[in-house]
Amino acid sequence: MKLNSRNIAQLGEIATLLEVSAYPKPGNVHRTQDFDDMTFEDFLISGSVLRESLEIVAFNASKYYPNLLNKLQIGDAILRSVTTTKNLVNTNTNLGISMLLIPISAGCGALIDQENIYHLPKMVDIIMKNTRSEDAVALTKAIVLANAGGIEDKAQKYDVNNNNTINEITKNNVNMYDLLEMSSKYDKISEELVTGLPIISEYGFSTFTKYENEFSRNDVTLEIFLTILSNVPDTLINRKYGEKIANMVSNRAKKILKDTEIASKERYKELEKFDTYLRSKKYNPGTTADFTAASLFVGLVDKYSTTGIY
Repeated sequence: MKLNSRNIAQLGEIATLLEVSAYPKPGNVHRTQDFDDMTFEDFLISGSVLRESLEIVAFNASKYYPNLLNKLQIGDAILRSVTTTKNLVNTNTNLGISMLLIPISAGCGALIDQENIYHLPKMVDIIMKNTRSEDAVALTKAIVLANAGGIEDKAQKYDVNNNNTINEITKNNVNMYDLLEMSSKYDKISEELVTGLPIISEYGFSTFTKYENEFSRNDVTLEIFLTILSNVPDTLINRKYGEKIANMVSNRAKKILKDTEIASKERYKELEKFDTYLRSKKYNPGTTADFTAASLFVGLVDKYSTTGIY
């Protein structure tokens, strides 16, 4: 792979910027729409902040894989990203993206001597299974700091809202993989990281490779977003409004994909109507946006893995 850790981090930052800029991306912040409590500029800052953590874990993985995986510090990188973002924008704009992109960046770093991105899910799985209890503690702190919406009363064990959780994680030597496996029953990002990146691989990355040579970056990003949302009900909507609403939103995305063509006037019109509807109901497919950014990241690394970016 002709990408070093700095290049990998650059592509990760670019992926976050493409995701947040996509217009009209239904129900989320994009270049023409803010939320009351977070703005387009907040997400630009978050993407810039994330780059440092992406580079650190990619470099650590290139240096320590496969013999010293306990030195990768995945949890610390997530906490650093969330903490710095909180200091700069004072809202949770990149917890989910950090949780996805940082392990993926480490996986890409471990792939530096190989050219096939299809080894990435296996690399991420190995890295996650070899995290430490310190990573789990750092992740817990990041979740608390970010004040992630809709997680109350979900965890039966190691609840992030319980003051004793950090001591219990350390006492029982629970690593980050263990913690995510427990939360995977109700959280799609957790499930993604303990099951070999199925959503990114099957829906996101495959859509990127299908369209990226033919359509604009904006249209490819929108297509990835719609494809994921139509197949995977959004975790954030499910947490806040329930499974029925989440399924309804997914079905509407599926109908738009079926009835309109990528980059067509009809597509843009339907997306704008969908965006207006989701905003009126405050249905925010935030987890889908995180998966979209992660899919773009994997696609960009694959695209430039044999040529480099210089």
